[in-house]
Order: sequence, then structure tokens, then C-alpha cells
Amino acid sequence: MRAPANATATAPWPPRRSLAKSAFSAGPKPCGGPAGLAAGVYAGAEGMKALVIDDHTIGWQAGTSSRIENDMGFPVGISGGDLVWRGEVQAMKFGPKFAVPRCATRIEKRDSDRIFCVTMDDDAIVCARSVIVATDVQYQRLPIDRLKTFEGIGIYCAATEIEARHCSDTEVVVIGGGNSAGQAAMFLSRTAKHVYLLVRGDTLAASMSDYLLSRLQADPAITIHYQIELEALHGDRALTCATTRNKAKGETLDLDDKGFVISQKGGHETSHPGIFAVGDVRSGSVKRVASALGEGSVVMSKVWEFVNR
Repeated sequence: MRAPANATATAPWPPRRSLAKSAFSAGPKPCGGPAGLAAGVYAGAEGMKALVIDDHTIGWQAGTSSRIENDMGFPVGISGGDLVWRGEVQAMKFGPKFAVPRCATRIEKRDSDRIFCVTMDDDAIVCARSVIVATDVQYQRLPIDRLKTFEGIGIYCAATEIEARHCSDTEVVVIGGGNSAGQAAMFLSRTAKHVYLLVRGDTLAASMSDYLLSRLQADPAITIHYQIELEALHGDRALTCATTRNKAKGETLDLDDKGFVISQKGGHETSHPGIFAVGDVRSGSVKRVASALGEGSVVMSKVWEFVNR
């Protein structure tokens, strides 16, 4: 069953008769990552009609992982591509349909019958009793000049067999401190001359699984550099080298994953003594005018204490 291209808000999808089977009907899911695939599998298994929508490809970020080893049921690990392929096949077995590449641009709820209507990028409309938003994340681009210029000719956002061939017998830099970066470093070290893992923080203990960190530290083909950031890219027609910067020697502040400045717990001092963060820019702050006014007033006692040490 499919939603016709000229579907209108008066023709619910799935058909109304299928909705009576359950109080909840898994409807259009804007993104076919692991969460969306799992929802599709269970929706189909429960007899619901489901449509999985993705504007790129099934799997998204998980599909680009070279190795996933901590998912139950895969004792020797599995590549991200294989994992999401199996999920798609399993979902299709139970009946859910896939719309790829398609993009959901708008969601509205009809007051007359409480049906959700999802407008697609071609103005087609599909309707359902419920909608699961399982949108994946997009890679955060480093604020570095010429980054886009070198994408595909030296800069890559995945570590699959394709990237491994490009990096064969070369020195490779992997940027990141999570499991994805660690698995990429392990995977590329099999063919690369040497892999350098650049980490902004001073430890990987809080962001990476212990088993993976132990493997990285024991691998002679991998070197971990802490408190290092990529600063510049160089090359003419392709990337030839990169410049890094030691955070410990600069005036860079520690930021959280959303770009807010991290301050000491219960205080306003940042990772650099003498530099304070208040208001909306501070990680964990209440984004309200009254709160900002209070923080700006309170922090002055700490500033006074610091300058008079």
C-alpha cells in the first residue's frame, strides 16, 4: 500500500479501517536511522500500517560506522551498514513501507478527527493517527576554512571500505572522542601508515567505551593526542597537510556538545582561570532574562576574588 502522489488531507493514510486495530498507529517517521527502523519493525509486528520516511538513505549516521561491537546479539561485531540493512529487511517482512529519498516538511493535526497530516517535499500529503519523529543528527562541521573544498578529496565524514582505500598507506588524522571516532581509528589503522586521533578534551574516559579505549592505547599504529584541535587545512587540488593547535596553550574555552561554554559545577568560572561565563552562553543556564541578570550580578564577587588573589 502506498500514499498516492495526489493524496489530500481528506484521505487518511493508513486507511481508517486499519487504525481500529490499535489505539496507536505508527505513522510517517521522518528518518530511517536505527530508532526509525526499530519503530517500523515493532509497528509492523503489532499489525499497524507504517510508513518510514527518510530524505537521504536508510541508516544515516549509524550506517557509516565501520564497526559496532556493543550491540547485543553480535559477539564479533557488525558494520553499521550491515546492521541497518538487516533492520530494513526485518521491517519490510512485517509490512511497513519506505519512502526514500523523501522529506517531510510540515505536520498538521486536523481538529475534526485528530488525524495527523504530513506534507511531503512534493506537496503530497500522507495521514496517520500518530507520528514518530526519529530524526537523526547531522555531522557538526568544524569551523575551518576550506573544509568544504576538501570534502571527498582528503576530508571524509565516514570510515567505510571506500575511505579505507583512499587512506591506504598514508598518515591519517581522525578527529573526535566518542566510540565512532575510536572505531574509525581502529578500522583505518589496518591499511593506513599511521593514525593520529585528535581529542579536544584531556581524557577519553567519559566519552568512549573502556574496551575500545584499551584497544586504541595498545595499538602501535595509533597515537592519541589530547587537548588538540584542528586549526587549518592546506593543499591545492587535494588535502596535503593540516595544522593543529594545542588547546592548553591557547585561550580556547571548553564547550559542551551544543557549543555552550562549560563552567565549574555550581559556579561560573570556565576551564581557564579568570574567565567566567554567565547568561545564555553558559552551559546549563536557564535561558531567561531574569536569570541572566542574576548571574551577571553574582559573578562579580568571584571576579573580585580572582583579581585580588
